[in-house]
Amino acid sequence: MHIPLSEFRYALRQLRKNPGFTTVAVLTLALGIGANSAIFSVVYAVLLRPLSFHDSSRLVAIQTTQPGRHDEIEVSYPGFLDWRAQSHVFEGMSAFDQRGFTLTGRGEPVHLTGAVASANLFSVLGVPPALGRGFLPGEDKTGTSLPIVLSHGLWQSRFAADQKIIGQNLTLDGQSFSVVGVMPAGFQFPVERTPMDFWTTIAVDTRGPTPMTSQRGSSYLDVIGRLKAGVTPLTAQTEMAGIQAGLNLQYPENRPKGIRIVGELDAVVGEMRQALFILFGAVGLVLLIACVNLSNLLLARASSRSKEISVRKALGATQSMILRQLLIESLVLAAGGAALGLVFASWAIQLLTRLAPGGLPRVMESGLNLQVLAFTGTVALLTSIVLGLIPAFQGGKDELASSMKEDSRSGTESPVRRRLRSALVVTEMAFAIVLLVGAGLLLRSLLSLEKVDPGFAKDHVVTFGLDLTYDHAHKVDFYNRLLAKIRATPGVRSASAATPLPLEADDVTTSFDVEGHPMKQSERPVTTLHIIDQNYFQTLKVPLLRGREFNLQDDVSGATPAVIISQRLAQQVFHGEDPIGRRIRPDIGTGDSGAPMRVVVGVVGDVKAEGLGAPSIAESYVPYSQLPMMDMSVVVRTEIPPGDLVPTLTAEVQALDPSLPLLHVKTLDDYVSDSVGGTRFEAVLLGIFGGLAFLLTAIGLYGVISYTVARRTREMGIRLALGANRKAITKMIVRYGTLLACTGVVIGLAAAFLLTRLVSSLLYGVGPTDPLTFVCAPIALIAIAVLASYIPARRAANVDPMVTLRQE
Repeated sequence: MHIPLSEFRYALRQLRKNPGFTTVAVLTLALGIGANSAIFSVVYAVLLRPLSFHDSSRLVAIQTTQPGRHDEIEVSYPGFLDWRAQSHVFEGMSAFDQRGFTLTGRGEPVHLTGAVASANLFSVLGVPPALGRGFLPGEDKTGTSLPIVLSHGLWQSRFAADQKIIGQNLTLDGQSFSVVGVMPAGFQFPVERTPMDFWTTIAVDTRGPTPMTSQRGSSYLDVIGRLKAGVTPLTAQTEMAGIQAGLNLQYPENRPKGIRIVGELDAVVGEMRQALFILFGAVGLVLLIACVNLSNLLLARASSRSKEISVRKALGATQSMILRQLLIESLVLAAGGAALGLVFASWAIQLLTRLAPGGLPRVMESGLNLQVLAFTGTVALLTSIVLGLIPAFQGGKDELASSMKEDSRSGTESPVRRRLRSALVVTEMAFAIVLLVGAGLLLRSLLSLEKVDPGFAKDHVVTFGLDLTYDHAHKVDFYNRLLAKIRATPGVRSASAATPLPLEADDVTTSFDVEGHPMKQSERPVTTLHIIDQNYFQTLKVPLLRGREFNLQDDVSGATPAVIISQRLAQQVFHGEDPIGRRIRPDIGTGDSGAPMRVVVGVVGDVKAEGLGAPSIAESYVPYSQLPMMDMSVVVRTEIPPGDLVPTLTAEVQALDPSLPLLHVKTLDDYVSDSVGGTRFEAVLLGIFGGLAFLLTAIGLYGVISYTVARRTREMGIRLALGANRKAITKMIVRYGTLLACTGVVIGLAAAFLLTRLVSSLLYGVGPTDPLTFVCAPIALIAIAVLASYIPARRAANVDPMVTLRQE
């Protein structure tokens, strides 16, 4: 359909004639469209954009599960080899792990994050290196040299994009690696917020007297597979479940496991999918409220132009021409709002990426790309149609005689138009109450989480990690010497070391035997194991409930193997009996039946190890000197601000070993704050959207009441001239506005009662029908509605009847 350019010029002239209306309309639309574009940018980057691997829809994560646990657990290397050998539905299957390494011999020592994988990783992903080659078959076997493939970023930043890097040797954690390739720019695997610096093969784990790759009970690998063409995840699930059932029977010493096949993109996104879609729906409601508001404004404007429209019809304009002209005006408004909205969106995207929790992958890739621009254009087009249709149809139906009569005599608008305007106000009230209730629930949930006792004192504690390349005996000696130096440092109250720290997503889970209570492997209790220094509980102020803490006697050679257990473990295993002196045998994740029995020497309070919102779990603690499996994090309780002590701690570490940088320097406050990062992100954004809805609704109701009062000025003057009480007029108008608000609130509460169940999985300490939230949100909205009605009501009650009648 051809639209004359003159109609667009006419629309621009009409909008220029009303700069106040045009400014309000464009700004309102810019807020709504900009917020939607920003959220869509994040949703597209995180959820909708395919992974940057060849035919990524066929990539799946192969996860193992255990009874009583909702999260996935890793697989052992022998278990992975069994899967790969027995499955027939995959083109390829690769295992991988990620960990830290220290690069030395190339300037200042630097800590790098790398992925250790089976040799076929890059072929499974379908992405070859940009320079050199990938791993060759067999390069993940025992006795082979250690190849390394660099990320494009590390190659540029650390090695100045040296084309001759291939074949050079690098020293990582004291071992020599040969550079065989460089990956393309933008390649990232695993897909996380922190990109990998390099990739090497699992041959790095085949060394030592008891290599991890030989331990069927040592579960530490994630697995990704590429389905054969035409194979569905359900088919793969069926086959892999059968394979795992056979392995459970073949190796009864291992705790039985289940299998779960998940699309790799779903595995990457995890639990954030639902939260992002809820936020996307919420910001959509904000745009709808903005549209309703502007529809009311345009309807009012159409009423004021009814004489103009009627005259145009009398001069030969058809109703379709009138409708088209009004739609063009709304399209021009929407285009202006979209253009300004993109500016707002660019700012909002920066804010979103800063607010996003650390576990939200790919969020840093959000931006104003072609997909976001197409979305914004579509939203602007739909918005223009929504904005224009109602006023256009109403404006197009005016008849010349009725319009002239209405404009010159009655001073009131038609009942149909008045009912339509009221319905629009009720609609935006209903939308606003849904958003306010949702925001209130998440804010209450966040407050509940922040009040949870984590089981330890989080204030004035700084932590840092170290990447030690020593053997076990030297590691124990290094930590003992370092902690002694730190404890003697001014400003330090106490110091210890542990792995993992509370709320650190790096649990070591093991099953164990209880002496005198033989049981099947599948029935053995499970505990999260912490390896600690003797002052750990004192430093974190975890209460000792029974028995004793570790002491120097536990560190001497030949000491009796000891263990301290949490209150939850004591209740689950010993059922109220005194556990002190009892003996348990944790298999320490190795499945080694020769592991020693350990005497329970103490019981400590429960600690929130998996998140403030998660229930406390059964935990056990072993002295580091008796089980120096891995590096620990140093924990220091200070008498001064923790940040002020970091330079001193750095000096103490480098006095013992100048090649050691401090890694992951954080306070316990940071760990606690990060654990509620997802809830905070959702609550803050929904709170912002609720606040926008609250403001737009108040403005909308104020506009409707003001317009109604303006149209009824002559009526008010007559009432006052006939002796009407000014308070009665004020009360009448406020009652009208309040009635609209209450009607919208009732409808909105009914909708919120149904819709808030969608956010139930995001809540903690508050139900989806929390009475306080469902009472406070309506009260706040009705209160602002009364205020928005009172201001124009007061103005109407103060008119001079004689002046009004003379003007009419």
